[in-house]
Amino acid sequence: MGIDEFRTALNAYEIVGLDAMSFIYHFEKKPHFGPITKALFAHIQAGKVSAVISVLVAGEVLTGVKKAGNQEMILRYRHIFSTLPHLFVHDADMRVMEKMSDLRAAYGLKTPDAIHVATAILNGAQAFVTNDTGLKRVNELDVLVLEDYVERRSPC
Repeated sequence: MGIDEFRTALNAYEIVGLDAMSFIYHFEKKPHFGPITKALFAHIQAGKVSAVISVLVAGEVLTGVKKAGNQEMILRYRHIFSTLPHLFVHDADMRVMEKMSDLRAAYGLKTPDAIHVATAILNGAQAFVTNDTGLKRVNELDVLVLEDYVERRSPC
């Protein structure tokens, strides 16, 4: 698969959930995933799809850049989470905890993953964008794994 298939997949949804890696790969410029995350955030910014995240995503990405002492990225992420069009940040309330526990019981997910997916489901996401292949076992929504859409170059 490739970038065109990823765009086609995104076009099938009105709302997608995102995990922290989507932000890290894109805004911290991880070249392997650059074309895929560029398409993802272009779709979000243009309003072709809305994105929902748990506030936990903010905590995860901010932790990494704070450990690195990257003040510029700290400010950039704060700006992104508060101003990116069509991105909705949701608190992890009791409703999310109930759904999280359902997902953990049903699929054996780690707590952070279950919080991300629960937030997505409860806020109308039809798909969840991640790079965690283990989340494909969740049946309540489609799981789009970024690595599946990275174009492979054939060896010469």
